[in-house]
Amino acid sequence: MQMELKMSSKKASANMWWIIIGAVIALVVMIILMVMFTDKTGTLEGGLSSCESKGGVCVTESGAPPLASTGGCPSNTFKSTAFECSENRVCCIGAPKKCTDNSQCKDKETCNTAMGYCFNK
Repeated sequence: MQMELKMSSKKASANMWWIIIGAVIALVVMIILMVMFTDKTGTLEGGLSSCESKGGVCVTESGAPPLASTGGCPSNTFKSTAFECSENRVCCIGAPKKCTDNSQCKDKETCNTAMGYCFNK
């Protein structure tokens, strides 16, 4: 009887070590996966919040004619604060009309050649 108790105690001890080793391996794998996905989601987050990825354009408010109605955005667009642009720029969502001179813009628009878009006068 005494011999059987010692034998089962050794088996339980050996099983405990396998459980600990398995838990350590699982923890290491989980940390590696977390690091991999954190790097990927940071890149994804930047792409999702970018103005250009939504078809918008980033313009400097000071470079456009100072119009309160458009917020400095080109014609056929509106200012959006939901998406990000680089410093001192605003995101304008819509379908801006590109131009190289005033002849490509409508009567009530002027071409900002530095930006390449038509703006309301």
